[in-house]
Amino acid sequence: MITEAEQVAQGVLWDQRDNHRLAMEEWVADARNNLRRLPNQLTDDITDRALRLSERSRIEQAIENRIEELNKAVQIEVGEISRIGWAQVKGGGSVDIDEKNSEQIAMRLVADSLEAEGWKVADIHTEGLGYDLHARQGHRQRCVEVKGIWDKASSRGVTLTGNEMVRAGLLGEDYWLYIVDRCSEGGTLYFAYRNPSALFADVTRDITSLHIKGSDLETAKGQAQ
Repeated sequence: MITEAEQVAQGVLWDQRDNHRLAMEEWVADARNNLRRLPNQLTDDITDRALRLSERSRIEQAIENRIEELNKAVQIEVGEISRIGWAQVKGGGSVDIDEKNSEQIAMRLVADSLEAEGWKVADIHTEGLGYDLHARQGHRQRCVEVKGIWDKASSRGVTLTGNEMVRAGLLGEDYWLYIVDRCSEGGTLYFAYRNPSALFADVTRDITSLHIKGSDLETAKGQAQ
């Protein structure tokens, strides 16, 4: 039993390492592409050719240094696993489930659905990448944002954060919005929307302001000094 437990734990560790590394490498690749567009974007308005080339070269060098730092930041090394104890678990009684469990219910349902279709799924909702699940099938990928609705999605709707909206715009056809409603009854896939930034462009085009909390203003003020 000890040997089997250690083998399972080691397998989980390796899977988590590989999934985390894959997600971070994709993030770096996206950042690299965006950074390498900057030299031209930042110098196109400089009319003096010599000055433009000089500034472009300086910016390119700064960007390459930044990319090197990003590449080092995503190097992931894991240590050896160690057993710290045993726990005997016995099921009994009932578990109270309320609306705050909607996201957890929805995430599990979507992950199970994707895996049943042959996708390899990694849960990266804590990474701050603007989506919850990364699914890969061969050369294809789906960056999946999951929204869980306690009752009916058709009446409740969903809210996307600024980070999610930006990431959806950057990833385009690879970004999917999965909505699970009726989580109070165990959850049902309402619909999966591909490229929601384009699909709901008419809904978001009139959003002209962003509310910044006072605490964030104070934090940024201190960082800028």
